[in-house]
Amino acid sequence: MFRLLFFVGVGLVVGGIIVMVVGPPGAGVWALPVGLTLAILCGTFVLIGKSLRGVHLPSNEVIAAARNAGRLGVARVDALRQTGTQINDQPLCEIDLTVQPRSGAAFRTSLREIVPITQIPAVQPGARRVVANLTVEGPELALLPDDASGDPWRDIEIPDAAHAGPVRVGGGGVIRADGTRRGPIIGMGKRGRPLRIALFAVAAAVAAVAVVLPYNVAVLQTVSALQQGRLHPDYRDPEPLGQAITALQEAIGHDQLISAIVTDEFVIVEAPLAPGENATDRWIYRGGGVTHDGAASIQPETPLEAFSITDVDWDRLAPAAKRASIEAGIEAIDDLSFSVGRSTDSDTSSETFGRAVGPVVVNFSVSDDYRSVSFRMNGDGSGFETLGG
Repeated sequence: MFRLLFFVGVGLVVGGIIVMVVGPPGAGVWALPVGLTLAILCGTFVLIGKSLRGVHLPSNEVIAAARNAGRLGVARVDALRQTGTQINDQPLCEIDLTVQPRSGAAFRTSLREIVPITQIPAVQPGARRVVANLTVEGPELALLPDDASGDPWRDIEIPDAAHAGPVRVGGGGVIRADGTRRGPIIGMGKRGRPLRIALFAVAAAVAAVAVVLPYNVAVLQTVSALQQGRLHPDYRDPEPLGQAITALQEAIGHDQLISAIVTDEFVIVEAPLAPGENATDRWIYRGGGVTHDGAASIQPETPLEAFSITDVDWDRLAPAAKRASIEAGIEAIDDLSFSVGRSTDSDTSSETFGRAVGPVVVNFSVSDDYRSVSFRMNGDGSGFETLGG
């Protein structure tokens, strides 16, 4: 279980890293600390479990059941080794035993036991110990405090280790009181290794997907961008820009905008809270998600400053950038951004003179280290003109 949770934690960390790279600011920030905490804690328990692998701590119920069933015998200690691990300042030892059950053939086995320092003399090589066979078919044992030198154990002879056959290793699972064993759902041996690896991989993948799934648009955009040699999509290109405009319209709840700024990394729009209102908020599309940034720093003077998203041919922005770079003789357009909004009313006799209530226009410029050239076109892509440079 701890191994499974460890890989769940790893999956959360991987998913968190992915969405932090490709998603909007703040995406996946919870997954990293949660995943790291889970992985570290469970990894620690796994390491502890490895150090205690093979240690049997049978319950009093299981030992009593073995006594009542007569599954007893005498064991001779053939070797005693310290593992270097201590539990509560008591050494964890490996004890090689040759066992002669009351009934049945002798066998050899090895125990990993926490042996209190005061009891080490009782498990020195050559010592005889009464043992309980905890399972009917296996070599799992429990050392008993009974006196092996008294009746009825004194007459039981234990053969030499060389004549007791190979060392028998206990199986996994949980030992029941009736001497049977409930094995794990997935075997812990070599046979179960492929299935365990598959299960751990699936657990990590599911955890990672759970973190990434809410940001699937950002991931897909990044996959597409990687094919073009970029880590992030260029939101000036038609496809990601179309996704951004659609997402912004859904988040805003209508199609009215006051202004829009389109760059390679994000799209910022200012939109009225409702059509016909002056109160305007700021929205940002970045990393496949929309962020509501609160009230715009500059509020419109009149609802007439608003325009419809459909007033702009967003697909014409990228071709306009290429045309501008050619006309200006400037190849580098990485820093180019588009500013979309209504033009200023220049009619001095109009009631709206000096206000942004004119036709929708797109302003942008291309520059290098020596000069900058500005351009303008109508929202539908027509009327392309050079303003100066």
